[in-house]
Amino acid sequence: MANRPIAVIMAAMLILAIVVISLNNISSSSNNSTALAQRPFRFTPFGENRNYTFGAISSVQDDNNGKPAWILTGFWKTNLINHTTTMTTPTSNANSSTVQGAGANVFTASFRMIMTNGSAMHTHTIADFILKNKSMPNKTTTVFNGTASASLREGIVPDIPISIKVMNNRVISIWLDPAKVKDHYGNTPIFGIVFKREMGPPPPSLPPPNMRMPMR
Repeated sequence: MANRPIAVIMAAMLILAIVVISLNNISSSSNNSTALAQRPFRFTPFGENRNYTFGAISSVQDDNNGKPAWILTGFWKTNLINHTTTMTTPTSNANSSTVQGAGANVFTASFRMIMTNGSAMHTHTIADFILKNKSMPNKTTTVFNGTASASLREGIVPDIPISIKVMNNRVISIWLDPAKVKDHYGNTPIFGIVFKREMGPPPPSLPPPNMRMPMR
């Protein structure tokens, strides 16, 4: 059991490399068949800018018996972390609430999901985020509650209650209402990390990906 965290991290890193390569190889000609597609965006994985924060998804989800069953790895992008106010204002845009003084709220994610035995790899996306409220239960944790769309085998599932939690500006958790996604991600949040400048430049084997929003 002591070696489980190391094995999980190593497996996630290997799959992360596969995700980067595959995301970079998605051609612009696939736009018509791409679900939840927003404009492709590039980013420096270990960089930050004034408007957006980026990070990786590296998570293990349990099965119904509480045993590790799936490895998740991919990328996410948001401008929520950069917002400094807790006020929200209704708008007529696709995102029905925005933080005062900012543009539309954005949270998108694309990640691969694979069983711990190496089978059944597939892709999921999260997009169309609408912020409902923001709170800080303590000095190091910020919670963004709202709704989003996610891709499942059956197609796009809209209006899923979602809670995004950022802890100490280093770790992120993404909870989607299990009832709306048919318990596809188990009974625990999806975890990831927040890329920070002090992490240094990305390894040569992990170039900045052209992150698109593919659907399996």
